[in-house]
Amino acid sequence: MRWDVLSINKEKITVSFSGGVGKEGLTHIKSYIEFLERNKKYKKKKVSQKIINKLTDEVTEAAWQKIKQKKSL
Repeated sequence: MRWDVLSINKEKITVSFSGGVGKEGLTHIKSYIEFLERNKKYKKKKVSQKIINKLTDEVTEAAWQKIKQKKSL
């Protein structure tokens, strides 16, 4: 996925995504942004890099399994 921040001001942020994101991808991005907006009042917690790496690996593995299943690899 490729994206570019085109402009930022106090009222809005303009972002451009590649066509490969698709409608479903944009829906996920929108949901994530809405989630961030709803939860921005909560304090951020420090998370260790080890936990971040573990979660990243799990998400990557799950995504890879879906791709393999979808493409019958």
